[in-house]
Amino acid sequence: MTCPCCNQSVSAPALGDLIAERRISGHAAALLEAVWRGKGMPVMSHVVFDALYADDPDGGPSPTVMYRALRKAFDGLSARLKDTGVSVVEVGYRQGFRLVLHP
Repeated sequence: MTCPCCNQSVSAPALGDLIAERRISGHAAALLEAVWRGKGMPVMSHVVFDALYADDPDGGPSPTVMYRALRKAFDGLSARLKDTGVSVVEVGYRQGFRLVLHP
């Protein structure tokens, strides 16, 4: 596969394969897809919220509920990505999330 960050060849699985193999779905899949599109750069929470609630005609629940759902999705995603060579990390307080590919 080609790294979405640097366009070099890496041994990590492609996004679709990773989602299917690890049975990632729902908010966790939306979070991974949003961060993957960021190509290693920080993706702010509001961008992730747009991905999480893209199908919601009201734009999603209250901010408190959205942050709670984001935290749950992040924790679940971290567990599912273990030992894949791919991780999503928090950049820092209010700085968002980014994709990391491990050798």
